[in-house]
Amino acid sequence: MRLYLPEIVRANKPLVREETIEFEGIEREVPQLVRLDPVRVRVKALEENGLFHVSAEQRARAVLTCSRCLSPFEKTLSGQWTQVFTNRADRAEEGEICFVEGDHIDLTPYVREAVLLEIPYAPVCREECRGLCPECGADRNRETCSCRTERIDPRLAVLKELQIPED
Repeated sequence: MRLYLPEIVRANKPLVREETIEFEGIEREVPQLVRLDPVRVRVKALEENGLFHVSAEQRARAVLTCSRCLSPFEKTLSGQWTQVFTNRADRAEEGEICFVEGDHIDLTPYVREAVLLEIPYAPVCREECRGLCPECGADRNRETCSCRTERIDPRLAVLKELQIPED
């Protein structure tokens, strides 16, 4: 997605653009991401004193792998971000202002970064997901197993044999 700077200046009001961006191969970079549908982006750009203020809203459906039960599930990734750009080198030194050479701003890397930040580190299909049995591997959401999964600290295992008389 590219914005043409002279068009933003001529608009004299916020310039609004909507576009769909497809990120090929992003699934290979994020292990829990199975599929990412095209990202719908709505951008509003405004020029003010040589600075280009860009705000964006984006939304995409993704198929992720649950970190507990390893089942695929759909999730909507949506977010908003803002960024200030300039094509004047003297203004680019003012903190968070990005310098742009030429007459175009390529917003694709910013959209991509925002999508990646929306993907949870350890996605779960639902909060009450019970995950997989560590012994037999059964999906506890679909079936019950008879495995004993209580963990006892080996240093305290001897205490199980201790018999306390009842009075």
